[in-house]
Amino acid sequence: MVTRRTTLRASLLAIAVTISTALPGRADPLPSTMPQAGAAPGGSSPCSAGLKPLKKASDEFDKPLAKRWQRYDYARDDFYKSGELVFRPEMVEVKAGRLNLYIRDEPSDVDGDGTLEYPAGAVESTFAVPGASTRRASCVEVRTKGFAANVAGSNVWDQNVFSAVWLHDRPASFDKNPNPELDIQEFFESDKQHMALHTWESPPPPAPGTPASHTQVDNCRTGRSDQTVDPDGMIDDCRTDLAFGDLTTEMHTFGLRREIVETDGREAGLLTFYLDGQPTWTKEVSAGSPFVTEGRHLILSAQGNPPGGPGLSFPKVAEHDWVRTYH
Repeated sequence: MVTRRTTLRASLLAIAVTISTALPGRADPLPSTMPQAGAAPGGSSPCSAGLKPLKKASDEFDKPLAKRWQRYDYARDDFYKSGELVFRPEMVEVKAGRLNLYIRDEPSDVDGDGTLEYPAGAVESTFAVPGASTRRASCVEVRTKGFAANVAGSNVWDQNVFSAVWLHDRPASFDKNPNPELDIQEFFESDKQHMALHTWESPPPPAPGTPASHTQVDNCRTGRSDQTVDPDGMIDDCRTDLAFGDLTTEMHTFGLRREIVETDGREAGLLTFYLDGQPTWTKEVSAGSPFVTEGRHLILSAQGNPPGGPGLSFPKVAEHDWVRTYH
């Protein structure tokens, strides 16, 4: 990512003026206040400013899961696996107004490879969170209490499982190339927001769509130095200066706003990631980029990355209070 912090921040403030003109109600993307752990979920947020609620792509989890969600099930397709986790529908529960995704201490060698796998929960929406156009932005927010791979402190990898909030259509397919993935929050570390952009290029038929060719396009982790370099002149403000406490002890709201703005006489795609209303990563892409324009399913999941097991504390549970989409 770029290291031109002073110039970049000035550019962002200039673009904020442009955005507020093109999209009424758009808030300054760089407020000075730090996010509050107990931030109230109600009311307009910077992510949703100027947009209308999209009920068909939202859920308060006050009823049993309906047709707008599918539960991942390894028994139905062995694609539904992540590291040492295998997804089971019974690891998904809606209770007391929350969607809970579990990992339980019930290991078994489900695929006969000599490795013990643990049952876990994940859901993918059947609705698409819409992309942005020149006329309308898009925002999705998820209020969640996750669990992290790093639970003791920076650079301490206690367990190799974590919860995640992301946009993607699975499995990848040739007709949806480059199959963009936008990670809104991966709980790699308990005190950081980790965001990333990926593509998954599938081969043409008759070859199967998976495995797909993976490219990590860019990433940002709050509180960590930039580790990528972007083309000169592109907006890429990863808030590495922000420090948070433990994000896994209570509910927090993670969001992503996608929009097309005009700056310096040209159109540009803009991705803005949020934590409790605080912008944490503002990333410019081309106005026609599928990261901005294409609708994608929302995935809420437990994740596992080998090597290493899920640690000692069970059950692990990611709690989700609500999903709200605006367009």
